[in-house]
Amino acid sequence: MLGAVLRSTRLVIAAGLALTALAGCGSDDGKEAKQAKPSPTATSTAPTTYLPVPGDVTLTEPGTALGLGEEGVVAFQRRQDEVGVLAVNVRRIERTSFQESFPGWNVDDATAARTPYFVRVEVTNVGDVDLGGMRLDNVLWGDDGTTLEAPNYYTAEQLPVCSGDPLPTPFAAGATAELCQVYFIAPTRALERVSFSPFGGLDAVAWSGDLSPVGKPGKKGAKGKGEKDEGAKDEGAKGEPTS
Repeated sequence: MLGAVLRSTRLVIAAGLALTALAGCGSDDGKEAKQAKPSPTATSTAPTTYLPVPGDVTLTEPGTALGLGEEGVVAFQRRQDEVGVLAVNVRRIERTSFQESFPGWNVDDATAARTPYFVRVEVTNVGDVDLGGMRLDNVLWGDDGTTLEAPNYYTAEQLPVCSGDPLPTPFAAGATAELCQVYFIAPTRALERVSFSPFGGLDAVAWSGDLSPVGKPGKKGAKGKGEKDEGAKDEGAKGEPTS
């Protein structure tokens, strides 16, 4: 009789242990499932307003790649308390040579080893700061894939085919002008794109596209809607490069 009781007790204890083990396994599975559930990840987008601009202005997203003839809207600090805003349209990139476009120039060996490019742009003041007399040397850079090159400027008498005049004075909101930029790109390199680097180290807004032959010089300056550029007499350049 005592043996039967002991055997019955052992069966009860074994059954209890089995239930406890099953309960423990169910608890672990639930815990693992909860941990395996993916948590939502935060997403971020680049800011479209990296400087204060008028409320009706939408800046082009940093990092945007544009083609020739496409407009990008960019903002920059002209002075500490002045933010300029320009709608920029890079219309043409022209690869040229000193023999073709700089006849009669006295060019040093270092400069002669470089390749000149003319970049023709149209800009419109879409901000509320008068930008009269400003050059685009801190706005548009020539990018050869490794180095950003600043533009070089010459007068119409020195280089009528691409004189690089400053913005007209005045150049208030709504004013439009066509300008030409001259870039000298290092040997073995090519002008890959024209770049604007937004404030704060954000990715550049850039324009690129097929190269064009050198165009004829036109009348520079501000113009109203419907006005056309007038052709200018194409004469040989005079003077010397400054870089």
